[in-house]
Amino acid sequence: MDVDFLDKNVEFLSDKVHQAWMREKRSQGFHAPNECPLFDPSDDKRTYSDKFTRHCGKCHTDLYPYDELPENVKEYDRVMVRTVIQAMEKL
Repeated sequence: MDVDFLDKNVEFLSDKVHQAWMREKRSQGFHAPNECPLFDPSDDKRTYSDKFTRHCGKCHTDLYPYDELPENVKEYDRVMVRTVIQAMEKL
């Protein structure tokens, strides 16, 4: 497959993979930490890192839109996309 094609589309495809993963996790009852019933949005002492802090067993710190994720988490989706494309090339 054309490397330029992959480079231009890996972010688009990674976002789609992440959206599908989010739908599956939500169907299993998971939610983002800032959606947790135990999360207090009025707490003035909250920091950015609190967005990625678990409050209960159903909190998942990656249940945010792709463009809001830290780069190291986005890389999981990029690796998945590249791996699937490489596997398809071998078929």
